[in-house]
Amino acid sequence: MDRKIIITCGRYPDLKLVSATDADQENLRIWKNNHRTSFFYQETIQPEQQHKWFQGYLDRAEDYMFMVAEDDYPIGCMAFRTEDEDVIDLYNIIRGEEGRREVSMKDAMHVMLSYIIEKFPGRKIKCDVLKDNPAVRWYQKCGFAILEEKEYYIMGIGNDDIPMVQIDVEEE
Repeated sequence: MDRKIIITCGRYPDLKLVSATDADQENLRIWKNNHRTSFFYQETIQPEQQHKWFQGYLDRAEDYMFMVAEDDYPIGCMAFRTEDEDVIDLYNIIRGEEGRREVSMKDAMHVMLSYIIEKFPGRKIKCDVLKDNPAVRWYQKCGFAILEEKEYYIMGIGNDDIPMVQIDVEEE
């Protein structure tokens, strides 16, 4: 499904979440490869693999990938998908550009979570994170709690605990 969603928040004027497009594929591939030891799939992703994955993503109606932009410059990405009628699964949350720092990925996360809660009220939000991923502490700072420990952490958050922010959504 080819869709365009732009999410902004007056509280963070330099921040935008914009639906990923075909033009974002190379950034997504480079960022994922640069941080591959933090993800379940740790092989180097080749351009043709990225293209195949992205085409599959476009075909999934309940899968949302956003580029995190600072003043319209992509600095990272974050995504979510509906797992079932009760659960939203977060994935591919990557700070891609280390040089720019005005926009916080934590703020971007709160904007995305606010969108999820508005669009899918009442669903639980979870994220599976490898134990040795340095971002585990970051997720906890964002309000996630460890629900269960296996080979990886299963992290969840109650919708009442999310610091909601006022967002504006433009969908085409």
